[in-house]
Amino acid sequence: MSLDQLKEFLQEIKKNKKLYEKVSKVGTADDIALIAKSFGYEFTGIELKSIKNKDLKGIKIKKQDTSPSYPFGESGN
Repeated sequence: MSLDQLKEFLQEIKKNKKLYEKVSKVGTADDIALIAKSFGYEFTGIELKSIKNKDLKGIKIKKQDTSPSYPFGESGN
């Protein structure tokens, strides 16, 4: 992995609103890695997940729960 590429990408997200919006709309680390590749950065989703919970120059990586939610109970079904 190129940790430098990953760090540069994360810094770019802070500066580039269009990139931030794209990344914010996806659900997996692999999706983020694909977006990064389209911007010229090379790393995998596994590599991105490996740095979670670490601060990289003012950027905090955190896990996002994207599991589906279903309305069960009195108001569901």
